[in-house]
Formats: sequence, C-alpha cells, structure tokens
Amino acid sequence: MYMTNEENNLFQQLAALRRGVAANRPLVHCITHGITMNDSANVILAVGGVPNMASHPKEVVEVGRVAAALVVNLGNISSERMEAIRLAGQAAHEDGIPMLIDLVGVACSTLRRDFAVQFIRECRPQIIKGNSSEIRAICGLPSHAVGVDAGAADTVTAKNFRNAAQDIQAYALAQQAVQLMSGPVDVVTDGTRVCGVANGTAQLARLTGTGCMLGALAGVYLAGRKPWEAAVLAAVMMGLAGEEASRIAGSRMGTFHVALLDAFSQMTDAQIQQQMKLLF
Repeated sequence: MYMTNEENNLFQQLAALRRGVAANRPLVHCITHGITMNDSANVILAVGGVPNMASHPKEVVEVGRVAAALVVNLGNISSERMEAIRLAGQAAHEDGIPMLIDLVGVACSTLRRDFAVQFIRECRPQIIKGNSSEIRAICGLPSHAVGVDAGAADTVTAKNFRNAAQDIQAYALAQQAVQLMSGPVDVVTDGTRVCGVANGTAQLARLTGTGCMLGALAGVYLAGRKPWEAAVLAAVMMGLAGEEASRIAGSRMGTFHVALLDAFSQMTDAQIQQQMKLLF
C-alpha cells in the first residue's frame, strides 16, 4: 500500500504508542456505567492495558493517583458517579494525569451537558470524545440527537468531514483539547491538525457500548501523553476491529461481539499500516 509522507510519519507515531502500551501495561482508571463496564474493561485488557473500574467517591482519588490515565463516561449517569467523576478529574488535573471525557448523552440531557461544561472548564481533559451530535452540542452548535445516539442530520461522511471538522476546531483550540468525534467517518482535531478516519462498519452502531469502548481504547493510548495521536489510533483500531469482526460474523451480532474483542487482541502494526483509511 502506498503511503504519503504524512501518513507514514503518523503511522510511525501510532506504532510507537502501541509499543509503549505493550512495554508498560499502563493502568487506566475508567469511571463508566454498568451497561458497558465489562466491554470497556476488556478492550483495555485486549490491547495491553490494565483497567481499574473503581467508582466510589470515597476511593477514586486514591485509586486514580497511581493510574497512567483517567477515562470518565457520562452514560447512565447518577449523582454518586457525577461526584466520583468530579473528584477524580480534579485530582488528575492536580497530578498531571492525562484524561478523557466521553460525552454520552450531552446532546439530549441538560443535566449532563451542564456537568460536562463544568468538568471541562475545571479539569481540562486532554481528549473530549463523543458522537457527532454530542460534540456539536458541547460546542454550542445545533445538534439532532436521537436519545444518546447521533442524529442523521449530524452524520459525518467522507464528503462533509472537512466542514464538520471546521465547525468544531475553534472549540478544540479554546479548550486546548483534542476532539474525537465518532461516526461513519471519525474526526480528530486539536484545532490545528485534522484527521478523518474512514475505517469501520455499520454493525458497530448495532452493538451497545462500542462508543464507550472507543473512549476506553483512546484512554489506554493517552497514557503515552500524545492525545491527538492516541485519538487517531483508537479510531483506526476500532474501525479495523469492526471490519474484521463483520467479515467473520456476517449479520450474527452475538458472534460480532466476540469477534470484535478477538480482533483487538490480534491486531498487528502491519494490519494498521496496510488497512487504515485516513483523510486529511
């Protein structure tokens, strides 16, 4: 496969992040919800990280201070978990531990959106992750969510990804954070650099928790302290794993679920180099 210099340079950085995880087995503190907790923990393990899913407000600061990265997820939110996320985020910010916030539901819930705005302002996460409707909502743009899912009017494709990226670049710059916007084409921007990832399959949207798995996956590589590259790598790996699982499972969603985890655990650098589909 022919690669441009830009693609090859980026691939070398992605491969270095993967080597770092394999060598260091980073501990990732992941505060998420019960619907997808198991899948989030297992994807962290599958790529070489170590998950800690502690979420009690009285322990998250202690637990988090030995972690290499923090991932917080607003799905199925509760008052106790909001308090745990707030405390863990403040401690991570004070200790210089990189973090990611997954904006589940901010496009359909004022409670979650207001909490996310405050968290981002006070805790300064390095990666802000969400689907296209959630990212648009946090940026103050019109969004058309259907519950916690992205609305069709917000869909990002290869044809419109540049415009979609331009819409959110100013917010990324203002927050000094990388935005990871998931969809048929994922968009990653830090306000200056922009990359689209066109890997994936529609079946990923038919399995509960794949968005949360993407956030957990990005958290593993965020331990390498290169948030833009970590977000791109996570999007590429999620897309490639989905493609491989779809090839094996066909329309059998139970088989797809298992095959997805298998694909993460067996993915190689050569597979990423040969099959990643990047848009610049």
